[in-house]
Amino acid sequence: MSTPADAIGPFIVERWLHPKSTGIVSIKTERASSDLALEASALQALSGGIGFPTLYWFGTAFGKQVMITEEAGESLEVIFNQCDRHFDMQILLGFACQLIFRLEWMHSHHISHGNLSPSSFTVGPSPWQTLQITVSSFENADLSHFSARKDLEAVGNVLLYFATGSVSWDEFKASEQNATDFLPMLNGYYAAISSGVLNPADYGLLRCHFLAACQSLPKGSLLGGLSPLKKNLSLKELSGKTTGDLFDSLGEKMSVVGQRAGDVTSSWTQEQETYIIGALDEIMAIFMILLMRDRPSHSRQQHLMGAYHLPNRLWRDIRWYLRMASCGSVSFQRLITLRIYKFMGVLLEVIPLYNRYWTMYLSELAYAQTALDLESSSTWRQAWIYWKDRANFLNKRKWNDAAHGILG
Repeated sequence: MSTPADAIGPFIVERWLHPKSTGIVSIKTERASSDLALEASALQALSGGIGFPTLYWFGTAFGKQVMITEEAGESLEVIFNQCDRHFDMQILLGFACQLIFRLEWMHSHHISHGNLSPSSFTVGPSPWQTLQITVSSFENADLSHFSARKDLEAVGNVLLYFATGSVSWDEFKASEQNATDFLPMLNGYYAAISSGVLNPADYGLLRCHFLAACQSLPKGSLLGGLSPLKKNLSLKELSGKTTGDLFDSLGEKMSVVGQRAGDVTSSWTQEQETYIIGALDEIMAIFMILLMRDRPSHSRQQHLMGAYHLPNRLWRDIRWYLRMASCGSVSFQRLITLRIYKFMGVLLEVIPLYNRYWTMYLSELAYAQTALDLESSSTWRQAWIYWKDRANFLNKRKWNDAAHGILG
């Protein structure tokens, strides 16, 4: 691995097909005297959180510290330019809910960024990840000092920046913009985070503030709103297919995967592992479109799901994939489980009506990771407990609502 960092500064980021990740990864190197260790430590502590890059490895090579993480997609700044520097209000309010959720997880682990900007946030590289925001850049973070309020104020400023359509982030920071003129609901947000000490429950209230504003808007499609310019099949292209065609494609893809997996009693080759992880991305993208089309009305939510209802069919197929993964290496099993975990995290935010199912699945996957990712076992255990408690809460609320409906 070449290290021309001395010529261009302390950092260099490269893309590399990493044999243990079965995919494209980012490699960041830094002089051993710098603070890359803090960034790696933060990412490891955030394992199990939704919307954070995976840390694959951190250590010293060629006299320099090296950090290997999953590939990031395009930043919101880049996508903002692709969209002619305009995001719809529905997109902006969706950003707000997701970004506050990121900060809630970070701050619950006593980690703050301290220097958030539009370039700190990206979408994922896979089509099914393009509707979810990731805090992918800790390069300029002030990880040695904790300030929850500073991060929350920065998120408000990033949202206002996108609402104003300013020429640049630097120009925006140098100007004085009035939230009332562009994003009125930010006034209440700024007031909430500037008064008193923030409690864990306050993050949920802040999300509800933006969620209520989003639900008051006419319903529209999110497909394509954040689609980066990639060669692979995007969600927007998949959405042009009929539901019947999508189910046919899903069945064909699952059949081919079973054939390519071969004899389940023998170990997989690197070629088989690479194909199977790529096919999983395609399968999850198809399920994403089908689930978005199948979002039920509030009246339909009262009915229990049958075995072939989409969320249950998804989990049936996913469990089959997880059982197959046991034929691969431990690192491959970990990657398959993690990828599915991240997909469930996207569904949690994009299709929240099924959250009592998504949280249950996230709990099971996090528990599996405690045995597969021994270096981060304690953080995955925290994630398992978090999702298990969340699933129990949502199920209890569901039954209480049903009981009130019967009694009413």
